[in-house]
Amino acid sequence: MKSIFSYLLFISLIIFTASCSDIKNDIVSDQEVSVHKSGIEDPASPNFHSQIFATINWDLNECKQCHGANYAGGVTGKGCNTCHTQPAGPEACNTCHGDFADPNMISPPNDLSGNSVTTAKGVGAHAIHLYDAAIAPTVLCFDCHIVVTGSEGFVALHTDGSPAEVELTGSAVSTISEPNYSYANLTCQNTYCHGNFEFLKSESTNSWIYTADKMTGSNYSPIWNVVDGTQAACGTCHGSIDSSGTLVTALPDGHSGSGAITGCVSCHPGVVDATGKIVDATKHINGMKNVFGN
Repeated sequence: MKSIFSYLLFISLIIFTASCSDIKNDIVSDQEVSVHKSGIEDPASPNFHSQIFATINWDLNECKQCHGANYAGGVTGKGCNTCHTQPAGPEACNTCHGDFADPNMISPPNDLSGNSVTTAKGVGAHAIHLYDAAIAPTVLCFDCHIVVTGSEGFVALHTDGSPAEVELTGSAVSTISEPNYSYANLTCQNTYCHGNFEFLKSESTNSWIYTADKMTGSNYSPIWNVVDGTQAACGTCHGSIDSSGTLVTALPDGHSGSGAITGCVSCHPGVVDATGKIVDATKHINGMKNVFGN
């Protein structure tokens, strides 16, 4: 009896050992699970996460569901703030447009499609207005766009799949007619900053300057993506230029004087020099009459 029991125990051990060996050989290592395609963190990959943002109209609330409200990792444990180091994290302005490496450059170039040429409508004259203005004070984002704060506003108003909402305010506002932007023609129209202005003789303390009841600008309509300097030349917004772009006179209609640009310094010495060059951009296109050194 004892020998039979020993035999059965021996057989059981062999079967158990074989089973353990089979199970051990079938064990596989843990696999990383991802809802994203490979290349999600590779800027050179078509699967880079910026491409995902574009398909969902940059609705970062979807990212927060997994990566946390503060993008620190959430349920995934994978945070976004290692690369997105600005206080707003992935919601910083230069994440989607501007210079990702420079938090002070928050507008195009580059635009949402990566364009940097000014002929691209997403780029256009952004830089000359916000950073490189030489003849007028620089403008701010909210002078031309509806700007909101907070992630809910960011999603609802700023990233709705339409062209960037343009609502001209600030230096664009005229007392004559409401400024507007044409999405079809890419033109700014009826803006004070491009000559839609009038100064009434009856309201002036220097009525001798006037040759008519009022002094008016040229109400020029610049094309947004033409950035070659011609649309900011003297004579476009006030005075006149000929068909070749040569300055005829820098004087607004109704303004006395010979019309020579070198004569502007006589009354506007704080604005221009003897050659007609703007020397103080803050005193030009600022909504005020800067005369006699003021």
